[in-house]
Amino acid sequence: MVQTRKDGIDLSSYYDRKKKENGIKFRISFVILFAAASFAACFALYMKSSSPADDKPQADGSASQVTAFTVSQTVSETETETETEAVSERTSTADINPIAESAEVDESYFDDCMFVGDSLMVGLGTYGFIPEEQIAAGIGMSVVSIGTTPLTNADGSEILAADKVNAASPRHVYILLGLNMLGTYTDEQLLSYYGDFIDSINRENTDIYVISVPPVTGERETDEDNPILNSDIDSFNADLLKFANNRCVYYVDLNTALKGPDGRFPEEDAEADGVHFKKPTYRTMLEYLRTHVYSGE
Repeated sequence: MVQTRKDGIDLSSYYDRKKKENGIKFRISFVILFAAASFAACFALYMKSSSPADDKPQADGSASQVTAFTVSQTVSETETETETEAVSERTSTADINPIAESAEVDESYFDDCMFVGDSLMVGLGTYGFIPEEQIAAGIGMSVVSIGTTPLTNADGSEILAADKVNAASPRHVYILLGLNMLGTYTDEQLLSYYGDFIDSINRENTDIYVISVPPVTGERETDEDNPILNSDIDSFNADLLKFANNRCVYYVDLNTALKGPDGRFPEEDAEADGVHFKKPTYRTMLEYLRTHVYSGE
């Protein structure tokens, strides 16, 4: 029996037609979805294949992390190279010794200095040029005894010269030693003691200046009891210069500055013993030090 609607349309034919229409719509939708999925997949493959190789992330992160690591590594390597160069920059001071004349520094420069030596350095305090606490020197002190013979402080306490220097942590240390024991020991022996003393000083933030042994007067050269020859002083100073170069310390040629035209210490600048300085000579000495400072340039 054929079913019909009230309007006379055959229901069986109607349902068959609807099924066909729905099937067509489904197939069209499926085709569209398939095409869209295929397009998306192709686009993704295209983007992946077109990405630059340099931008590929490494195992630990993105390309930006790789770039950051590369820059950081470069900076670190540069800093290390700079530090290495700084350490190995100077193995000798032969190219700058003796220290050449420089721009005069202010007198306050001496506020951060220590002065080490024998009675010649003691005179800096005696005449009031340098405070006693900045002087590590003693009468009769020699390069042989400086490392083992204690100094006596104003309060009566005793301290080794190197300990006094290291406790002060000065920016600059000036050492004047060598005249005492000259001729008693060979230059090589004296400089060995000199080296031991320098090794006992903390040089982390301290520059060391060794001062050449000053000349003596002509009268002292001919002294019957205890003559000192300027030729012996000159020979020691020549070796002291080589020593300073090898030890990477600065050498100040005070000897030449104090010599007169005859190559000797002028009588008018010296005390009666022909060795020690009169007060004006200490002023000359300090002015020379202030105009012979290594600037690092």
